Amino acid sequence: MITETYQATLKHDTGMIWVKVVSLSGERGAIQQITTAEHCPECAIIKLKKINTKKV
Repeated sequence: MITETYQATLKHDTGMIWVKVVSLSGERGAIQQITTAEHCPECAIIKLKKINTKKV
């Protein structure tokens, strides 16, 4: 099993926020987690960067 850590920059109405997520299903899974947790559209994600990949 491979876990990947991503850091995302989101543009919000009140400014910008940074979020870190751990995903088992790659970049697409990380995007889904962020949009669900933050209740935002996909276009609000300005930047998505892979920080770490770990084999479990």
